[in-house]
Amino acid sequence: MYFAMASSSVEEGPITGDKTSQRDVCYFDATTQTDQGDYRRVLCFSPEKRVVFQQATVNKQSVKSIDTEKTATATRADLTSSCRVEAAQKPQRRSRRAAAAEQLPFPWREPRTTEKVSIADVLALGPRQRVGVVEARVLLATANRMVPLNGVPSELRVFEICDPTGQTALTLWDRQILSVQEGKSYRFAALSTRKEGDRTVLASSPQTVITAVGDVGQPPSVRMPAVAGDQTVRGQVTGVQIVVKPRCRRCHAGQESVAARSTTHRCEPCGILLRTNAYVFTYFGVVILARGNSEELSLTLTNSAVFHYVRKNCLARIAHDGPSLEEEVLGLSKLEATVNREGLVVCFGARSSGTGEWLSKAGRRAVERGGDLRVGRGV
Repeated sequence: MYFAMASSSVEEGPITGDKTSQRDVCYFDATTQTDQGDYRRVLCFSPEKRVVFQQATVNKQSVKSIDTEKTATATRADLTSSCRVEAAQKPQRRSRRAAAAEQLPFPWREPRTTEKVSIADVLALGPRQRVGVVEARVLLATANRMVPLNGVPSELRVFEICDPTGQTALTLWDRQILSVQEGKSYRFAALSTRKEGDRTVLASSPQTVITAVGDVGQPPSVRMPAVAGDQTVRGQVTGVQIVVKPRCRRCHAGQESVAARSTTHRCEPCGILLRTNAYVFTYFGVVILARGNSEELSLTLTNSAVFHYVRKNCLARIAHDGPSLEEEVLGLSKLEATVNREGLVVCFGARSSGTGEWLSKAGRRAVERGGDLRVGRGV
């Protein structure tokens, strides 16, 4: 007997996740709770029993299988949209009959893929575990670097986070970095764990959702890692490259060519047709500065640096146009950039004495007109 957690639609064909399955059969997948925190995949070969699983899932009732056979066939972490396996190494169960059962000696418990956990719970987990929801305060960024992802340079930033039960690290990517600020608290949904030495840390995925929440607090003692300070460099721009890379919201793959004036675009890898403004745009590139002593610096532009430059300078009209952004930056008489210890540009622009912000000519004109410095939708 076990609790039914979720069930898929009825399928006909070789068994999903079983490479040895050759014949076509009718079955449906289900996730079950067989103990206090043990979740397993079930294949039921009686399609008419799917309604039993559905009702038991809604009512949090137990289900009893008859003529159950355990197998050790391959499992996958994500079998269908409604069936997730918590422990990929545990054996599957093949069930031919199922019926509602009596009370079980352990309580129904939501899988970790959807429940809220504390930092202390995270620290007790092993690597490659899915974590549903964590609410934590962002302490500070400890690392920032560019990493090739599917052939495209992507920005990665590591933050120290905490709640009243403990402290750990969280890795965010590209646009997710723009969603958090140091000292504020957030709700992070759909994370995974990995090991960093003896400590379990968290990492985001393309499915991660970040929402601002009220202050969650911190433990009695907080470890603040030593972080090297940023460096400010100034010079004349002699060269710049800004690449604007659209990514599909469905498969997260980068697109090679999106027509600037087209309202729709078909994703090259997965083939889905989406509105152009539905794609997620990220930036990367290089800027070359000439300094007074004939020295030239080649600096790497990050997604967050270009995004903030576009937003502060009211450049929404050219936000998805790499060549136009390059012309805008090249037109700056002097550029000032903040560079972190990894040699990445954190922010850049031309210093405007009137506002204290780094603004381009267009940005300064907008400030003089009392303009809004927000970036338009889709950036």
